Amino acid sequence: MTAEINLCPSTVLLAEDDLDIRDVVQDLLEESGYDVIPARTGRQALDFLANDPRSPPDLVILDLMMPLVTGWQVLEVIQGDPALAKIPVLVLTAATQDRPSGVAALLHKPFRIKVLLETIQGLLQPAE
Repeated sequence: MTAEINLCPSTVLLAEDDLDIRDVVQDLLEESGYDVIPARTGRQALDFLANDPRSPPDLVILDLMMPLVTGWQVLEVIQGDPALAKIPVLVLTAATQDRPSGVAALLHKPFRIKVLLETIQGLLQPAE
């Protein structure tokens, strides 16, 4: 499958504790021209967001079920901070649930690669 190249690189924070999923998604995004910041824990995601508030990511891809600091807790921090609340969040989860409030999109695992890339592209398109 050939990925469509993104001519205006966007930065994506990818918070996923499953190494295989994180590697596949990171590779797909990088092949599509996105800059990816991988975080294997919710704590790493929060550390990145706290330490670089001047340059927040354009998109957060977030697994909800991570140990210690969960995706739910990361989402709470993002939504509670006015500087971060404008960042769209795409939730990737194995949980069978509805889209959490304030989340831009939800994809259930296992997900289709084409749907993932189309969803990301749609979330990063400038409003017309």
